[in-house]
This record gives sequence, C-alpha cells and structure tokens, in this order.
Amino acid sequence: MKRKWLAIGIILLFIGVAIAPTINAQDNDKSILLDSIPITVLECKADGTVEKTVVRMSREQADSFYEEMRNAQDLEMRLSIYKKYNLISQDVAVDSLQAGMQEKAQRIGVSQDSLISLIKNNRSLFQRNVYRNIFCSIYGYTYQSGRPILIPFGTSLFNLIYFFSNTKLHCIDAIDFIIGKLPISTKGELGEFECNSIIVTMVGFVGIMYYFHHNIDWGFELDGFCAYVKATGVPD
Repeated sequence: MKRKWLAIGIILLFIGVAIAPTINAQDNDKSILLDSIPITVLECKADGTVEKTVVRMSREQADSFYEEMRNAQDLEMRLSIYKKYNLISQDVAVDSLQAGMQEKAQRIGVSQDSLISLIKNNRSLFQRNVYRNIFCSIYGYTYQSGRPILIPFGTSLFNLIYFFSNTKLHCIDAIDFIIGKLPISTKGELGEFECNSIIVTMVGFVGIMYYFHHNIDWGFELDGFCAYVKATGVPD
C-alpha cells in the first residue's frame, strides 16, 4: 500500500515539474502584456486601401517615442521616427505621400479646379469657425483623457468593422470623419490655417494615423496630405 502511494506521489511530482514551466511562461507573457503599450497605426494609401498594424512597446520605449514625436519639427522628421520604431515601411516619404494624394484624388474624381469652383460658387460655405483647404498637407495631434473618434467611409459602412476590431478585412477608404477635440494645421492651395477642431472631414487622405493609450490618457495623431479638408473649430 505504501509503495502504491509512493508511486502516485512520484507521478504527481513529475506532472508538477512538467506543468510549472508552462504556467511560468504564461505568467511571463501576461506580465509582458501588462507592461507594454499597444500602438495602432493606420497607413492610408493612394489606392484607397488602409493597412492596420498594432505594435507593442515597452513603457520606456513608448515614452521615448512620444518624446521624439513631440519634438519633431516637420513631416519628414516624423516619418523618420515612424521608420525608426518600425511602424511604417521604409519606402514611405513626403513626396510619395503627396503624389499618392494626387493619385487618390484622381481615382475618386476630385480635381483642384472643381473644388475651387464649388467654394467660389457657394458663399454659404464661409461660416464662422469653419475652415477649409484643398490639396494640402495636414497634421493633427492630441494627448488627453479621451481620443477623437475616427469614422471612415469607403466602399461600404462595413469598413467600420475593420477599424474597430482586430480583423484583417480589406478596406477601401475615401472619406474620413474625425469627431472630438483635435488641434490641426494645414497648408495648401487656399493658404494655411490652424484651429482647435471638434469635427474634421477629409477627402482623399493619404498618410499615417496612429493612436495609443498611455497611463490614463489617449493619444491620436494624423500626418499626410488630403484633397479636401473641412474643420469645424471650437466656438469662441
């Protein structure tokens, strides 16, 4: 009887030894996830497709990334930082994004002349706290308790599934709405403007968007070019 219990004890010991590394590995994986910060990157391309990438960074690496992005002076510098952290492909450049915007505008049937004519013939478009630009660069960044909501429209409303889940659906993007407080700046055919927007509409955007959750705050940034942008600013 003693030998029987001894054999059972030895078997349980071997089972425990075999399971322990698996449990430790799972605990380590959970610890790594808890100590890392996910960065979600959306690369909007000239052909209308959107490539979604999620990269996890350590807190130290994420802090370094945020600091570098805050101190970057222009799009070229910000693109180099994206590449440094492997957030976008190495062949993305300022010139390629601008050329991609021109190509995308042509694909969706938007021209510079048609937009200028539309604006000139509709004086009602000039409203207080509403800003517009065409064929322009656009930059926006915010870091606060809530992040702006991105609503993309392309081939169908089912594109929303792509952005608000982890699925890998093919998405064709044409118009983007951003709802929420977002300081933006643009420079294009209608000059330059800066405003603290609450609603932004972009047509033919080609560039990079990313968002993240750090501590208790959300960050959101967009960088690139668009054929048309309308920004409704915070009322005076």
